[in-house]
Amino acid sequence: MALVTNEARRWAEQAFPPHTVTVSRTDIARYARAIGETHPIHFDREVAVAAGHRDVVAPVYFPYTLRVQATTLAGDLEPDGSSSAEVPPLPARRAMAGETAIEFGSDICAGDAITIDKRIVDLTEKHGRSGPLALVTTEFTFHNQEGDLVMRERFTRIYR
Repeated sequence: MALVTNEARRWAEQAFPPHTVTVSRTDIARYARAIGETHPIHFDREVAVAAGHRDVVAPVYFPYTLRVQATTLAGDLEPDGSSSAEVPPLPARRAMAGETAIEFGSDICAGDAITIDKRIVDLTEKHGRSGPLALVTTEFTFHNQEGDLVMRERFTRIYR
C-alpha cells in the first residue's frame, strides 16, 4: 500500500501562512530560566546593551519555542503532542523524528517581531524493513523585523 497519495502531495504543495510573534523580555527570561541559563544578558537590559545587544538577548535555541507555540495553537494535538494541522493526510499510524538541521543567524532581542515561514520541501516514500515509510521534510525560516535571518530549521518526520 502506498503511503504518499495524491491528497498528501496536494497537502505538501499548499502555502502555509506566516506567523509573527513579538518577543518580550518576559518570554526571554522564562525560557532562560527553564533551560537553566543564568547569564545576565538574558535578564538585564543594561548588561545586554553594554555587551552590544539592543535589549536582553534570547538564548540560542529560543526560536524553536516560537515555532512550537505557533504550531500547537493551530488545532487539536496528536498523541505525540504535534498539532493535527501539521500532520499530512497519510494512511499511517506511527510517526517518529528523523533528521534535524539548524542554521543560526542574528540574535533575537526583546522587542523583535519574528516571522516564521513554513514550507514542505520534500515528501518521499521509501521502503523499509517494516514496510513503506513516508518522509516529510519541513523547513521553518525565522526572520526578524529587519528581514535578517534568525534561524532556519529543516526537520524530517517519518511516518509508517
